Amino acid sequence: MDPTDLGPGTVTWLSGTGTVLLGAFLWLRKWLSRDAAERAMDSADVAVIRRLTELLDIERDARREAETKADQLARERNELVLRVGRLQGRIMVLSSQLSRSSQR
Repeated sequence: MDPTDLGPGTVTWLSGTGTVLLGAFLWLRKWLSRDAAERAMDSADVAVIRRLTELLDIERDARREAETKADQLARERNELVLRVGRLQGRIMVLSSQLSRSSQR
């Protein structure tokens, strides 16, 4: 027997095994890249959610600040309305006193 003679069908077995291994490698590569893409999408989704949460917190803080300013302005307005009312009352009293003194 010749040691270099591999026998009939050896090339077929080797090429078949190589084809199966190549197919398995390509399938594994595709599967792993799909998982990597899904992981990238998941991390992108997490990043988007994190950013939107930050923006929501910023908007909430801005709203609270605006409400505080609006409340302060309302208090100041109410104080000014009271002050104007008091001044109008004083003017009426002074006008009546002036008219009485001018009648005498």
